[in-house]
Amino acid sequence: MNIKQSWNNLNLSRLAWLQRRGSVYFPFWSMVFKYPPLAMFDFILSLKSEIFNTCIIHTIGDSHVMPFIYRVPFLVRHISQATAYNLIKDNSFSRSKEYLNLFLSKVDKKRDVVMLVFGEIDARVHIYLKHGQSNWSVSIETLIDNTVQRYGQAIEDIKKRGIDVCIHGIPPAAIKEFITALPFSGKPFERSRISRIFNERLRQYCMSVDVPYIDIQSIAADSNGFIKKYYLADEVHCNSRIVPYCLNIIKEAFKQKNFG
Repeated sequence: MNIKQSWNNLNLSRLAWLQRRGSVYFPFWSMVFKYPPLAMFDFILSLKSEIFNTCIIHTIGDSHVMPFIYRVPFLVRHISQATAYNLIKDNSFSRSKEYLNLFLSKVDKKRDVVMLVFGEIDARVHIYLKHGQSNWSVSIETLIDNTVQRYGQAIEDIKKRGIDVCIHGIPPAAIKEFITALPFSGKPFERSRISRIFNERLRQYCMSVDVPYIDIQSIAADSNGFIKKYYLADEVHCNSRIVPYCLNIIKEAFKQKNFG
């Protein structure tokens, strides 16, 4: 086996290991070459906002925040592997509650908006897993409702702090078959169904508490509920073509804000 084959096998093994755990990861070269410029972008965006009193959209979530990187007026806060279900849990694996509270402390309540981007990991991995672990006795719908209810507690806590918040619906399911060592993992069409139901329940919840909801599914899903190639960045994530759609909805929902 030559060096190139060994390297390719190593990369495939690492990818398989990460996918088995539902992991989202950033390669070392992204950490070195992308994050320092991103920190500079965030600094300039924040300085501009301070000078001109323009709204920052604090985009907090899992890896599906990536389309908003380097896009004004979005300031991205990534919490790796965070789930909607555990956003209210103390000492979760991803420490999502701790990080969320830290990021919220930096929000200007009068000027800014928070956009939460959570739930895709729940829909892609955990809901079907819990369905199987229950010996199929707990329905998909019940598990989705429980997840949305817990996510809602985090959303309502943000509202109680006096922060304007909106919710980014989860993207359509990926058509890819994922490598997994989990005992129960849904097939693509099962994940598509879960994603559609999750988005509908989340939309209904947001309407009930008067929180703007951004329906990514409505623009990025094909007739089978999978991500359209036009909006596809990779096997799982949407690309930056969704950004103008999201920004227009946020501007319409928060007309009193100064978006510059």
